[in-house]
Amino acid sequence: MGEPPRIERHEAVDRFGKAALRTAHDLTAALAENDRADEEPIVVRTDGPHRSIDGLMALIDEALDDPSPSGGTADGAGQAGGS
Repeated sequence: MGEPPRIERHEAVDRFGKAALRTAHDLTAALAENDRADEEPIVVRTDGPHRSIDGLMALIDEALDDPSPSGGTADGAGQAGGS
């Protein structure tokens, strides 16, 4: 009996799995090196709605238009002492 036949799809999945594990390890190592414990971790939610580039641009524009806690806008307009 010889070796089983090569299945390219399985080999690609194996390569992806190895790359994903290496990436997870590198991210974990980078986070462990971070000495700023007061920062919140970044969490990616994959169960929410998926947005197009235009949708993301609209979300960014909306966030920039929201007033900041200091009473002005995110771009600094409306703050005391501004021109």
